[in-house]
Amino acid sequence: MSPEESPDDVRTRAKRNYERIKNEVVTEGKRALLADHRIDDFDSVLLIASAPRGGSSLLFDILRHHEATCSLDGEHDRWYRLNGICYPALDSDVVPRDFDAFDRDALLTDLLAEVGATDRTGDRTHRVDNTLLRLPLQFPDRELPYREIRDALLDGASLDEVLGDLGLSPLQYDEYADRDAERPFETETIEDRPFVTSHDHKRALAADDFERTLVLKASGDAYRLPWIRDRLFPKTEIDLVHLTRNPAASINGLYDGWRLNRGFQTHDIGELDLDGYDGSLWCYDLPPGWSRQGRLIDVCVTQWARAHRHILDSRDGFESVHRVRFEDLLTDTRATAAGILEFADLGTSALFSEAVGDPNEVMTTAEPRRARWRDREAMIRSALARADDPYAGVTRELGYTEESEWI
Repeated sequence: MSPEESPDDVRTRAKRNYERIKNEVVTEGKRALLADHRIDDFDSVLLIASAPRGGSSLLFDILRHHEATCSLDGEHDRWYRLNGICYPALDSDVVPRDFDAFDRDALLTDLLAEVGATDRTGDRTHRVDNTLLRLPLQFPDRELPYREIRDALLDGASLDEVLGDLGLSPLQYDEYADRDAERPFETETIEDRPFVTSHDHKRALAADDFERTLVLKASGDAYRLPWIRDRLFPKTEIDLVHLTRNPAASINGLYDGWRLNRGFQTHDIGELDLDGYDGSLWCYDLPPGWSRQGRLIDVCVTQWARAHRHILDSRDGFESVHRVRFEDLLTDTRATAAGILEFADLGTSALFSEAVGDPNEVMTTAEPRRARWRDREAMIRSALARADDPYAGVTRELGYTEESEWI
């Protein structure tokens, strides 16, 4: 975003191009679906709530391979942001329970825009539609040849080839981020980098797919749960999975992500003076009480603690809550996944079993390794020693007082 532009300018430009693509460029089937349905037409939702770097991307990727589910391609924060439900209209990522200064019908339609049904055969046309709908949110500062992009993708060109021809770095996409970029991507987007692409086992929605379970996850939902329950899905059955991860591993992952040059930037909040960070954009969730100054490692502690504090304080608004430890998902994947399926009343799925047996690496900040946080052990211990509530209380309530379990 240039100094002369405001977040509203960026959003207006993205919205204009998105609406044009939705109404003129995508397939007639996609247009008809969005004219007749909204995302609250689903009978049931499986909602994953966690702090950033808590393992929710891995869990979501496994669950979106279940053949009784529908899902978006990654997190849905982008659709809230496109509709202005974000900073600076709000002071932080907290959306008050009674917040109603938005077009509900437009938001619920936009949230459905990229939802697909899991199916082993998949559908390339659906994936191309989704790519086109999201490009204005990913590159709001560019006027792209959307019809030409559509034709190239339908003819079999890969997304990284198309991006390269347009002078856009594929490193901004999680699928192609095999290394760090030489410098940060500092232009502001509506969708957070690194962008997640649609997997091969998704097809366009049909009318009877709304009887399936919709899987949703965004770390920012930790601050929106009462609003989601009361304002977005008041008549929908919601099963809430609270995914936890020990503070040291999560905080270390946050610290890594802030310092990478390929993504995780979320907000332009003005000049930052954080010891340990040279970038200009805020990264990950924007918790209440955020500060532009201080130590980056302390910001990471706050991001972990306040997200889980809000989830713990909001869980009573949901009749069905299942807590899952990311540590168990890593060490006993099949049993942990089976527990989630039982909780959500989902049956067996061959494709899901394959995903459990060989999960993808998604949204990683470094090569996965047990207790990787010990590479920064002194700094992390010092930050935890400085932290008080809500960190201390959350650690006790989540059962992470035994360091031997911090893997």
